[in-house]
Amino acid sequence: MYKNQLQELAQRSCFNLPSYFCIREGPDHAPRFKAIVTFNGETFESPKFCTTLRQAEHAAAEVALSTLSRRGPSQSLAARILDETGVCKNLLQEMAQRAGVPLPIYTTTRSGPGHMPVFTCSVEVAGMTFQGEAAKSKKQAEKNAAMVAWSSLKQRMFMHIAHVIFTAMYQILGLLEVSLVQHHEALKMKEVMNKSKLL
Repeated sequence: MYKNQLQELAQRSCFNLPSYFCIREGPDHAPRFKAIVTFNGETFESPKFCTTLRQAEHAAAEVALSTLSRRGPSQSLAARILDETGVCKNLLQEMAQRAGVPLPIYTTTRSGPGHMPVFTCSVEVAGMTFQGEAAKSKKQAEKNAAMVAWSSLKQRMFMHIAHVIFTAMYQILGLLEVSLVQHHEALKMKEVMNKSKLL
């Protein structure tokens, strides 16, 4: 699925087709594969080793699509085409499935005169609601809402991971500080005891 979407993105962007490079490790009876895809001069690597080459290539293509989708529609041609192809809706649905939460629910409203309708859409996922930009079609309004949700959830996930890492670092530094203070006090005590033995 991801390889096909990345190939479609390349074709619609007039880029060269994605090229894949494979790393294989392990014994012949249980090989493991990692893939790197080159897309429009950028390389994207599968995050882990997979049991089949196909899985590894799809994982690399997923990383490429995910990275490109986070750039936002105004930042690059690739991101605009990702928006047009609806990849964010697929990524948002997959994220919900992986997180074990209900699938996204889209609510679209129509306004404006009959000959020039304007559609606005919100999407609810993981108990949060995200509003997309207005569009000329219901389909595009849903894609816009999905892109907002996907970008926001990815940013929140990154911020959560960063918070967990920094909290752990502060705890480790706190323990190190306590340990250093205790070590310093033990050295002082040893020095006092050595001085008292000399007297």
